[in-house]
Amino acid sequence: MHKRIGVARPSDIDASTLKEEYERSLASFQKSAGQIIRVYWCASEASAVVLTAKKKRLAWLPWRRAGSLELHRATDWVTADAPKIAELLHSGDTLAIRINRVLTATPRRIAMEWIFSEQSYLLGFVERMGGRPSRKDTAAMIARHRLEIERLETYYDRAAKKAARLRYFGGMLLGLVVVAGLGALIPFVVELFGHLELDSNAARRFYACFVAGAIGAMVSVMTRMRQEDGVRLDYEVGHLLIVMLGAFRPVLGAIFGVLAYFAIGSKVLPITPPPGATAFFYYALIAFVAGFSERFAHVILGSADLTVTKALTGARADEPAGPAQDADATAATTTSRRDDHRPMVQASGVGRKQV
Repeated sequence: MHKRIGVARPSDIDASTLKEEYERSLASFQKSAGQIIRVYWCASEASAVVLTAKKKRLAWLPWRRAGSLELHRATDWVTADAPKIAELLHSGDTLAIRINRVLTATPRRIAMEWIFSEQSYLLGFVERMGGRPSRKDTAAMIARHRLEIERLETYYDRAAKKAARLRYFGGMLLGLVVVAGLGALIPFVVELFGHLELDSNAARRFYACFVAGAIGAMVSVMTRMRQEDGVRLDYEVGHLLIVMLGAFRPVLGAIFGVLAYFAIGSKVLPITPPPGATAFFYYALIAFVAGFSERFAHVILGSADLTVTKALTGARADEPAGPAQDADATAATTTSRRDDHRPMVQASGVGRKQV
């Protein structure tokens, strides 16, 4: 669009014809790229930078109302004699791609307009310098631009981490739905192998551990989200993968909760639940802790591993002796050696008397 308008000269074409051509080109551009939000036109060359917003499908949904922001740039003519400025403009394009794919609506709008302002400033600098800036002026501009880009990248990093945590939390909510579906499916699976009484104490404790483990996993993540580095996520791996990771967290917590239930019931975990109705809450509490703390789940797995090892070997696992045990063993060995030598001395003495 810019090239066609740049070729046309007001002296050669009537102003009304030029205006019509511009409006047709503008309408065609906005139809394909979206509505122009901000634009900077160069006065000396047919160059410009444009920020557009294009509506997405299903724009009536709250999370799709912001639309898609795109940065368009045609600056080869004005930067023909300023290659370093052209490189800065290109680096801004690559940063805009990352921002568009990672950030949510409001931070994305702020960052994209920030990049637009920086690129407009660079084009204005080239025009002020007559298209051929000196090395000194270019170096000063590059230093100033790098400071601004560092501020922008810091903002991008902070906003991207927040966006990743929000998507991860949304994935956990989806994971709760999966846990509920699995809980409803479990009785049908058990019925294939035997009868399950849902009103029995064992079934109630099982489901209490199943749900408590999933909730414990969610609470663990939510408490760590208060800290900036509490939940470390790679925000550039993609939205879907982050949501899937979040969805798997409650499922993993439910698995740990069921593991705690079986560990207590099979006496693998050396704890005894209280008798009576309070055993239900006891099981639920242990399952919540198992889902909340992966370290506790590792303790349960370690106890199970030790029990299986003892059953397979038929012997008690070797344990390192303490200092007291070492001292007792040394004393016993010394006493044994003394007892072994005493009969030999007595025998020698008797032999001498007889001689």
